[in-house]
Parts: sequence; structure tokens; C-alpha cells
Amino acid sequence: MKNLIFICMFCLCLAGCATVETSYTKTVPLDEDDGLGGTGIEATDIRTVSRKMAESILNVPQIMNAQGSPKIALLPVKNSTRFIINKDIFTKKIRIQLNQNAQGKMVFLARDRIDDILKERKIKRPTESEEADNVSHSKLVDIMGIDFYLTGELMGLSKANQGDRSDYISMSFQLIDAETSEIIWENEYEVKRVGTSGVVYQ
Repeated sequence: MKNLIFICMFCLCLAGCATVETSYTKTVPLDEDDGLGGTGIEATDIRTVSRKMAESILNVPQIMNAQGSPKIALLPVKNSTRFIINKDIFTKKIRIQLNQNAQGKMVFLARDRIDDILKERKIKRPTESEEADNVSHSKLVDIMGIDFYLTGELMGLSKANQGDRSDYISMSFQLIDAETSEIIWENEYEVKRVGTSGVVYQ
């Protein structure tokens, strides 16, 4: 009996000394290193590149000297890096920066809603022969009044040696004339990081 009591008390002591793992969450400044490591695109990169691109676009002569407010449509950003990333976050952040600082110098069109807009136009103007889902580029420009397209591409160069990894990433953006397809503005943001593998970006 004494042995049984001793064993029970010993087990209780072990349970009391056991370390219980708990999860935690804390808020950190957006530009602060989260300490998780990794060699990919970070929040600070997105914030920096959107601010720099917006400042650069505002100084484009075709924007500064335009009669009226040019209409800009956002096109998808191409991701050619090894990282999984929400590509739309770049153009949307640039758009937000421009809308906050452009003071009406430009207008952004809801490019992702163009199909809905064209279908609504078809309903209101049923005599038009064009199908809403088969509108030519020139017709689209006329209907929407698009002056420029804003798009970009993410490119990367990676190398690894056992557990170590190096990543160079180029984030380039272009403003394209909707009529002539000329690139009237282009800028780039580069970053290179060295670290250990194992961090997952989503």
C-alpha cells in the first residue's frame, strides 16, 4: 500500500514538473524583423516598393502634364520567383499609395470588374452587336477610356548549399500606353538575402 501511495505521489510530482507548450501571438511593427528568418519577399519589401513606385509614377511627364486625369487599369503581376506570393498585393498597394498622394491626377479602373461592367453595358445597350465576353482590345480601350496599364514582374535567382540559401529578387513595374503599347515608365526594386532554408512563404 505504501509503495502504491509513493508511486502515485511520484507521478503527480512528474506531472507538476512537466513543461506545457503554449502558443502565443504578439503584434510587431510592420517594418520590424519578425525573427523567423527566410530569404523571400517580406512585408517591409512590399511597403517599400509600393511607396517608391508610387513616388516615381507621380513624376512621369505623361502623368504630371496630362490634360485631365489619366485612367489607369491594373494588370496582373507575373511571378517568376520560386516563392508563393499574392501578386495582386503589389499593384493594389501602389494604387493605394497613388490614390492617397495623387490629388486627383489619375483615376484607377476596377480592371478585375471589367467583365461585370461590360455585361452591364450590354444589358443597358442590347442593340450593340459585340458580345460582352468577346470585346477587342481597342474596343475595350474606347469603352473604358483606359489611358495606361500598370503591371509588373517578380524575378529571382536562387542558390543553395546544404542548409544555406541565397535569393536575389527583382521587382519591376511598368506603365504602358494603352493605345501604342509603349512603356512610358519603368522602375525596379531589388533585394538579396542569405539565410537558412526551412521557412515557408504563403
